[in-house]
Parts: sequence; C-alpha cells; structure tokens
Amino acid sequence: MAAAGLLAALAGLGVGLRLFGGAQEAAVATGVTDARGALTVATWNVCGVRQWNCEDTGPAGEKRARIEALARESGARVILLQEMCSGDLDSVRASLGGEWHSLFRPYTAGRDGRGATVNCTGDGRGTAGYGILSALPLSRVAEASLPQPATGLRRAVLCATAGAEDVRICTAHLNPPQSGAGSVTAELRADQLRALVEAASGPRTVFGGDLNTGPPGRGVTDAWAGVEGPYGVYRECDQSASSGRPRETHRGGYKIDYLFTGLPRQECSVVRSPASDHWALLMRVATG
Repeated sequence: MAAAGLLAALAGLGVGLRLFGGAQEAAVATGVTDARGALTVATWNVCGVRQWNCEDTGPAGEKRARIEALARESGARVILLQEMCSGDLDSVRASLGGEWHSLFRPYTAGRDGRGATVNCTGDGRGTAGYGILSALPLSRVAEASLPQPATGLRRAVLCATAGAEDVRICTAHLNPPQSGAGSVTAELRADQLRALVEAASGPRTVFGGDLNTGPPGRGVTDAWAGVEGPYGVYRECDQSASSGRPRETHRGGYKIDYLFTGLPRQECSVVRSPASDHWALLMRVATG
C-alpha cells in the first residue's frame, strides 16, 4: 500500500502515526484518554543529567515536551520518571496544568560521610533525581530504603496512592551492575528487587521503573533468582503466556524498564523517542 493510502487507512481506524527521529512508529491515537475504570501508567528514564552520558539525547526542552506528550497524546495519567531534573519536573507540571501533581526525590552520593545531591547541567534545572507525575492527587507518600552498594548513587523506592482510583504507585531506579568505582553483585540487585516488591505489595498496585536488569530466564542476569512476586503474584506490562520476547526499552536493544501490577492489564505499549537512551513504557490497567 502506498504511504498516503496507509496513512489514510490508519486515520480512518483512529490510529495515529508519530514521527520520532525520522522513523515511523504505529501508536495509540493522539489525545487518547482512559475510559472510566481504567488508568494508564508510564515509566521513562529521561536521561536528563547530561554529564551521565546523556549529551547526545537532546536538550531539556525536548525532554519536557516528550513527557507532556505522554500525558496529552498517549493518555498517561501517572508517569514514573528517572534521571529527572527537579526544575524540569516543576516546569512540566506547571505546563500540564494545576490539576497535575508531582513528587521528587534526589539521588545522593556519599561524600565525606554525608549525602550530597547531584546538580543538573543548565540554569534552573535543579538536582538529579526520580519522581512521580500524576493527574490524580497523591496521598500516603512513603519511601522505602534499598540495600546500597559501597559506592555509587544512593536511591530508594518512592510510593504514593493515586487519587480516587485508589492505586498504589511505586517507582524505583535500581543500581546497574557497575555503580561508581565498583561492581554491584547480582545478589545485591536481587535484594533491591525484593525490597521494591515488598514496598509495593498489595492487589491494587502498579510499580516499576528502570530496574537495570534484563528479564529473567534469558541468560542475561541472575538477579531475579529467588525473587518471588513480580512474575508470579504480579504481571509485567509486556508479560504474556507465550515465550515471546518482551519488547526492548533501551536503544541498545534490550529491556531494563518495567511496570508490574496485580490489576487486570488492558494494554501495553512502548513509545520511542530520540530524547533519551530509554523508551517510555506504558500500561493501562482496569481499576473498576
């Protein structure tokens, strides 16, 4: 089918095409909103801290625009964010409107026995951290500690309950195999996964983020070994009954970003953009 005919056919079906970096990718219709009794949650590592090998992922304005598009075009009402700058989060929340809410926690790095924050490059961009952006009021905010390596950034699990949907939301950015000047063992990362699952436990929950480990059972990592819950009690956004390979969430060609839930899953999608080295992962769940 000619390109013009294909576009016309997709338009007639209510399906939008997004152009990212010159590549076409089929996506849900722009301006989509959740039906009653449903909630769309997204997670995205923004790669917003330029000095963390993010110089080639575009300016801060493009990253903010992509977050706004997740809300306005992809219909996400809750967005989990990693490697985010506090000033950028404030700007996005203000742009989306007064009904939006946000939570932010900075990464800290050990220095002279004290925790020090990491500044983002650029005027007014604030500190580097992780957080939650939500069109629903956030209550029962809590943090859960994670086992920490001897070196590298220190981080925790951030949780909150999303408004009238009464869904517990938890976000995390776990340590990669290499952290700071040393390596992080699979055992420690497994302990971090267990801590995340424990913090997010419950039937009405969505949790995930950048977990810095590949899916289990594919010889990529053994960090999942002995971690009960994520692929049993809960289901991952892209998890299916078949042995089909989950979609990649990183431009390196692998999956390290996840969304788990105990609620019925209605849809899972990956949205690509050159504004980060990660792709955004979106999951719609039934809440009613």
